[in-house]
Amino acid sequence: MGTSPHLRRAGADDAAELTRLRLIMLASLGDVPEAGWTRECEAAFRERLSTDPQFVAYVIDGGDRLLSSAVGQYTQSLPRPGRPSYVGHIASVATDPAHRRQGHARRAFEAVHDHLVAAGCFRINLTTTPEGEGLYRALGYADPGGPTPLSWFAAPTPGTTGKSDR
Repeated sequence: MGTSPHLRRAGADDAAELTRLRLIMLASLGDVPEAGWTRECEAAFRERLSTDPQFVAYVIDGGDRLLSSAVGQYTQSLPRPGRPSYVGHIASVATDPAHRRQGHARRAFEAVHDHLVAAGCFRINLTTTPEGEGLYRALGYADPGGPTPLSWFAAPTPGTTGKSDR
């Protein structure tokens, strides 16, 4: 009998499984990484989870593999009156296809959100797919209004579609 799925903060030893889940998320967007991407992504997860206190991942651990994950990070912005000076970003929310519709993504996402709020973030950004939008709106995420946010993206590298920055 296997271990029941449980929420926990990810560590550097989870880099390969976090990469596997990230690849599932990217594939759902039609984004196909180039050769060598897996090794590069695993190394990035390993390093960031080991050394960067402003980078966090929470996972649903199924015992023999991770079932779901969410990743967050925050940066310091210039101060504004009455607001903390950190801005968060949640990315790479993914669930293994065999374990969807069981609340795993919600649990991992909420843990990252709560972590960023506890760190002092006054705003948390994310980019959503149509499939995830309902969940995020149900958790209080909305279009920010005000000035239209603009983004610049570098041209995609050969071998990728460049559809996602998540």
